[in-house]
Amino acid sequence: MDLNRLNSSLLQTFLAVADAGQISAAARRLHLSQPAVTGQIRRLEADLDATLFIRSAHGVDLTARGVHLRKRLHGVFAELEQILCEVDQTREETGIVNLGASTTIARHLVPHIFVRFRHYYPAAGLRLKVGNTEGVLEDVRENRVELGLVEGHERGAGVRLEQFMPDEIVPVCAARISDLKFRRALEGVRSVRDLQTLPLIWREPGAGTRAVVESVFKDCGLSMRKLDHLVELGSTEAIKSLVLAGLGVGFFSLWDIQDELSMGLLQQIKIPGLRFHRMFSWAIASGELGGLPAEFYRFANSIRSELSAISSQKWKAAA
Repeated sequence: MDLNRLNSSLLQTFLAVADAGQISAAARRLHLSQPAVTGQIRRLEADLDATLFIRSAHGVDLTARGVHLRKRLHGVFAELEQILCEVDQTREETGIVNLGASTTIARHLVPHIFVRFRHYYPAAGLRLKVGNTEGVLEDVRENRVELGLVEGHERGAGVRLEQFMPDEIVPVCAARISDLKFRRALEGVRSVRDLQTLPLIWREPGAGTRAVVESVFKDCGLSMRKLDHLVELGSTEAIKSLVLAGLGVGFFSLWDIQDELSMGLLQQIKIPGLRFHRMFSWAIASGELGGLPAEFYRFANSIRSELSAISSQKWKAAA
């Protein structure tokens, strides 16, 4: 093919669709219409004379050629970023990024982003405030932090939310459960309503994970009043300890439990039709971002495909 005809924006669109698994989700991320994204994918496939996706009612799956292209493009764009950084040696931004982040994001994503960011901005500092989603939104609203990353919310009063990257929550229990009543109840789970028979361990009100789980349950017609609410904790790690001890079912981002799943300590509870999809989102106060926070925001967005690739690899390893 003629490389001069190949538009790099088509490749960026391809990666967005490949990472999201849906045309609609990729369109929101790229701030384009669905027909525009579909048109760009068709143009790329025509230019390459190759089918890259298989369409279905649930979204899109990569063909073998699509998988190969995605893998190579992640490497190409990472290399390009490095080259541009080496060419641009004039950036001397200094200062501290005051960032608020929900627990899962603070533990798994922020360190990776900041390590990469410091490579390009060696004089930059980070002051990270960790809390649940409602707390981070309040900190952004009151200007206690300049920028936030939160879980699960679609809107927040006085705060602008922008989608960052997708995540999935899964219900899990210990791989080995000694309590006979609990074990029998698990064996009888066939639908969402069967969760009413199980001991559940919740995050505290205001946590992003809990908000997503409750929203999905309500959409499924499940009465929250009929669910077990005897145990509520303000710590993901504390909940994980109780779940590992066989005390109940917990709901976790796959980021938080990949090690325990891969080691066979936890097992997913798979219920037909029950999926907890959510978005990690930026929380930005009114007005324009400037200085180092703006650079951090732009940089993190530029490596979203890299972060998505990391999450996909780890989730597959844990499956």
